[in-house]
Amino acid sequence: MINIEKIISYDFDQNCYLVYEDKNNAVLIDPGFDTFKILKACEEKGVNVTHLFITHCHYDHIYSVNELRGHKKVVCSKRCSENMGKASYNLSAGMGIPFIVEPADITVSDGEKIVIGNMEIKAIETKGHTDCGFCYLIEDSLFTGDTLFKQNVGRWDFPTGDEQTLYKSIREKLYVLDENVKVYPGHGADTSIGYEKKFNFFVN
Repeated sequence: MINIEKIISYDFDQNCYLVYEDKNNAVLIDPGFDTFKILKACEEKGVNVTHLFITHCHYDHIYSVNELRGHKKVVCSKRCSENMGKASYNLSAGMGIPFIVEPADITVSDGEKIVIGNMEIKAIETKGHTDCGFCYLIEDSLFTGDTLFKQNVGRWDFPTGDEQTLYKSIREKLYVLDENVKVYPGHGADTSIGYEKKFNFFVN
């Protein structure tokens, strides 16, 4: 049974997730702007984070990676690893805060599973918001980054985004999951696959 702590960066309403099985098996998903708040949450829970999982390359989901990295392993897709190294693709250049993240330590492909302790983390490729998007399924919890939100979907007007690819990813990769799977998006409120299939009018 995993535990999930949502850490919100209120400047961009961005969700970072601390996911842990016990104090020695913990990961962070999408460490965004508020490094101090992320570190504080890890300290309060008394966990040892070993991996940083990245859903896609955008700056608001990777801003704290450089500060947190240390001996932690960064995990993302090969394309995401490449895009994080370009300030124009990670969008930080356009925000006037250009930075890059060095290549990932571990790159994942569609359907690949990474085991950390007793946590099995399945990587699911979901292009569309970017060309490097992945979601991560841990037990019955799905971390969707900016692919799928509650009654909404990610934007596709940034570099490498594509509207129809995004819808296709959601229909073919996410909506095939059990309807009871809980969805933890990169922004906003939690939801579920069943709820989105019924009430998300962007995807049909």
